[in-house]
Formats: sequence, structure tokens, C-alpha cells
Amino acid sequence: MRGHELKVSEVEADGCVPLSQTRYAKRGVAESVPVVDMDKCIQCNVCSAICPHAVIRPFLLSHAELKKAPEAFDARKATGGNTYAGLHFRIQASPNDCTGCEVCTNACPVGALSMLPRVESLDKGHGDNWDYAMTIPNRGKRFDANTLKGSQFQEPLLEFSGACEGCGETPYAKLVTQMFGKRLIVANATGCSSIWGGTAGWVPYATDKESGKGTAWGNSLFEDNAEYGLGQVIHVRQRRRQLRDRVE
Repeated sequence: MRGHELKVSEVEADGCVPLSQTRYAKRGVAESVPVVDMDKCIQCNVCSAICPHAVIRPFLLSHAELKKAPEAFDARKATGGNTYAGLHFRIQASPNDCTGCEVCTNACPVGALSMLPRVESLDKGHGDNWDYAMTIPNRGKRFDANTLKGSQFQEPLLEFSGACEGCGETPYAKLVTQMFGKRLIVANATGCSSIWGGTAGWVPYATDKESGKGTAWGNSLFEDNAEYGLGQVIHVRQRRRQLRDRVE
């Protein structure tokens, strides 16, 4: 269906739009993308935390899952104590979602990341690596989301936005989604965050794998946002109060 043929009656009456739209875009705009040398990687997760587009992430997988992985999926024994027992660790970037900003390579404390031409990275199997990584169950519940390393094992519910390469806003918003997940309700004030966060047909806020639910997001105009957010808080408190009263 072409956009100009879309009828008003076919649009959600309350203005809601689906989440997770950007994960299907696969724009492939970067000339070069990050690849990891797992022999150098210290498993600190700094690269994932600082990535503006949630393109590079840590993955924890079992021995059985590692055996099923593509040949290029190079992983190491996960380090960090008993919580990581029996798991393998891999840093993987999505070549077709990366913007090529190089923030991750500059932030890596040990130089474990380098930039490789995107086409070459695809030829070396990194696209297949990413596709496989997306099938691995998220094990974030094992870890403290209030630590830098632990937060990056939580599934990001803000990914592949249209923000500029190297954006300084989106890493913070992404981190908040990792800390609070589908419980998060965002009262967004008009600005860059309303463009990369709510462009029609390009919604980067996402649903999680486990429940299919995600962050609730809404935007108010400039000076009205404080009242808008307060209204959301009052609404949630009132609904919880009503639920409590019914139970009692």
C-alpha cells in the first residue's frame, strides 16, 4: 500500500504506533564497522554502553549454543565469577545497523576493536554472526542492571535510531531502558529526542524478546512536558490504587 492511499480508518484511533520498527531497516550506511579481537577483549562492556545506536552488544551463550554458532562466531570463556559459570562471551556488532561513528573503538580501554570496511565484514560472516546472536536467549536477569557491565547484559529497548552518528543523547536513553525495561514510561519533551525517538515509521523504542512488550513513549510540546509527565505519574498511581483497593 502506498502512503497516499492509506485511509484514516486504517490507522489506530488512539494514535498508537508499533514499536521495534528500526530493527527491520538495515540501512547499511557505514563505510566501516567495528570488529572485535576476542584475544584482547577484557569483557568490560564499555563499547556496548557507549554505542549511540545499540549496534554493538555483549552476548553470553552456553556451550551448546556456541557449538551451533557460525564458524566466525569467536567467543571466549566468560569471566567475572560464579555467575558466569558455564557461559561463553562474545562482543558482536551489526554491520548493517552501524553508522560508523567509531565511538566504541575509541572508548575501548585495550584496543580490542578495529574498523573494517562494512562489505568486508559481511564477507567475513559478521552479518551472519549478528543474526545468530539475535537468537540467543537474554541472560540479563542474572546480573545487576545498576552496574555498567551488568546493565549491558540487559536487552536494550532503544535500538538503531535515526540519530546522528556519535550521538550523545541516545546512550543515556538506551541505558535507562536497560535499567527499567518494559516498566519505563517516557514523557518526552520536543527536541532531537522527539525526532530520533518518534519519527513515523521509524520508531526505535523496542519490545523485549521474553514478553513482546516494551517502553511506553509519548511526546508533549516544549513547555508543557512537565505537566504531561506529572499527568502520567498521577495516572499510574491512580490505576495502582484502584487495583490495590479491588484486591483488598
